[in-house]
Amino acid sequence: MKVLVTGHKGFIGSEVYSLLSEAGHEVTGYDIGDKFPEEKFDYIAHFAARTLIRLSKEKPYEYFLDNTGLTMRVMELARAKKSKFIFPTSGSIAKPTNPYSLSKKQSVEWIDLYRDLYSLDSFVLKLFNIYGENSRKGAVYLFCKAAVTGNHATIYGNGNHKRDYTHVSDVSKFVLRIVEGRIQTGSYELGTGIGTSVNELLQLVEKVSGKKIPVKHEDYILDEAEELFAKVPATKDFLNLEEGVRRVFERIKNLS
Repeated sequence: MKVLVTGHKGFIGSEVYSLLSEAGHEVTGYDIGDKFPEEKFDYIAHFAARTLIRLSKEKPYEYFLDNTGLTMRVMELARAKKSKFIFPTSGSIAKPTNPYSLSKKQSVEWIDLYRDLYSLDSFVLKLFNIYGENSRKGAVYLFCKAAVTGNHATIYGNGNHKRDYTHVSDVSKFVLRIVEGRIQTGSYELGTGIGTSVNELLQLVEKVSGKKIPVKHEDYILDEAEELFAKVPATKDFLNLEEGVRRVFERIKNLS
């Protein structure tokens, strides 16, 4: 298959790009600022976006342009060339509290409209706290880095809020299944379905690393949901969180 992966230099996009290429597909990469492709693709996996939630509060217009606006442009390419469209959204779109989550919610609404008006074949993937060895943000990375460096870990609020920590390889494998024609069009939750509190995650990192991590508590910068995890996971074949944390910890330790 001929596939366009936008955001192919980013954390998740690069994993998708690599796995599709390794599987023998003809993959083209595009990132924000590159010359926009105009040729026909069988599939477009649109992972290009601004993703820093706290920065979105400072730059709402830029997030609108590079998230909602760029999604529209890529969908227009898909509509014109009759490509199938793959889009990752966030588990936080149910109640947006920042420009990032609102841009994702609006993009999904546009995708729904394009499906109804133009019969756009689309796959909407709701992602939950994706982590992995190459990530440089998120609680798994920050806690593992704190374990390696001996610095403190910051927990916002009391740490009891639960999240669904999903390894990036589970996302790239699901996209590969889509491109292979094994998944029907529709919306899917790419999460484990397991809620793990931030405090529990910290304890897991301490177990894996064998290090006690000092903690500093701070108030929430933005409102946070108490629980956010997949209710109907698209697959049960996901990487165990402890193994995933071990991989991240070992990667950071080896690079230090």
